[in-house]
Amino acid sequence: MAKDVDEVLRPEREEAKPDHWATHFLRRLPKPAWQTRHDNLPTLARPSELSLRWTIRWGGGEEQPMETHAFECTPKAVCRYLGVAVPQAGRPAAWLIYFRHTAQKKDFNNNLLEMGAGDYLMGRMQAVKQIALSKKSVGVIVPVAFGSCGEFAGNQAFVTQCLREVETSLYGNATNPALLAASNSDGILELDKFLKGCPTLKARLKGIYDFDGELVMRARGITLAGTGARVFRYVGSGSPRLEDFNAKESEEGFLSRTMNQHPCRVPLALSRWRAHPRFGDVRPGVHPEARMKRGDPMNEVRPGNLQDQNYLHHYIPTCMLHHGLVHTPGI
Repeated sequence: MAKDVDEVLRPEREEAKPDHWATHFLRRLPKPAWQTRHDNLPTLARPSELSLRWTIRWGGGEEQPMETHAFECTPKAVCRYLGVAVPQAGRPAAWLIYFRHTAQKKDFNNNLLEMGAGDYLMGRMQAVKQIALSKKSVGVIVPVAFGSCGEFAGNQAFVTQCLREVETSLYGNATNPALLAASNSDGILELDKFLKGCPTLKARLKGIYDFDGELVMRARGITLAGTGARVFRYVGSGSPRLEDFNAKESEEGFLSRTMNQHPCRVPLALSRWRAHPRFGDVRPGVHPEARMKRGDPMNEVRPGNLQDQNYLHHYIPTCMLHHGLVHTPGI
C-alpha cells in the first residue's frame, strides 16, 4: 500500500541515516517556507485592559525578534513534525507546548509541516507574534500529526526527550525550564491527555491557555483545575451575556470579578469585539462607536447561530495568547 504523501520525505530533504534514529527522536530540518491560511490579523492594544474595559481595543506594539525552526520526528512515532520558535536573544526561560486542533488529511496537500505548523507559528494563530509582543522569554513547540498530536498527548518519555533534543540542537545542551501549555478548539482533548499522562512535566507548568475549548461538546467535562498552574480559559459563545449580568453591576465590575477567579474564565462575549476590523463579518453595518442598548440580544451570539459562534472560535486564538503570557507569573 502506498504511503501518504506526508509520510514520504521530499527530495530536497536528505533522508536520515538509520543509525541516527537509533539514538534520536528528532532530526532538525532546514527551515521550510512556512504557509498560512490567514495572517496579519489584529492583536491586543493592551492586554491589561481586557479586565478593565468591555470593548476590546486593537493595536500592535514593539516586538522582540524571534526565529523559527523545524524538526522531523522518528518514523516510529505518530507525531510527524515539530514547528519551533524561540527569541533571538537566547535560550527561552520557558517552553510553550501548543496542542493544535485536529489536522485532517483533506486540508493538506503534501504540506503538513509547512501549513500544519506554519499557520500556528506565523499564520492565523500568530504564536510567534504574540510571544514577541509579550516580551516574555518563551519558546513555542507545535507538534503536528494527522488526527492528533501523537505522542505529545500523554507519552512523558517521548515529550521529555524531544524537549531535550530541541534544546541540545539549538543551544548545545539541555536544561529543565518552566513549561506552558496551550490548546485551540478540540486540542483541549490532547492537552487533557498530556496533563493526565505526564505528571513530571505537569509539575513544571506555570501557565495553561485554552482557546474556546468549551465549544467542543466532548470537552465539556474538562476543567483544567487542580494543575497548580495559572489557568486561563478564553470563552466565546458560551460567555455570559450582557443581559445575564446583575442589573446593578457594571460591565467593568463583572470583568474584574470573573477574571480574578482561578481558573480564570475570560468572558469574550460578541459585544466586546465591536471594534475588531472583521466584526462586519457577523454584524455588517454596525459602527464600533455606536452606543449599545444593554441587554439587546442582537449585540451577542444569536442562539444556534453558527456564524456568530464560528466568528469567536476563529478569532480568539489570534490574539488571546498575548494576554495569557503577560499575566502569567514566574516566566
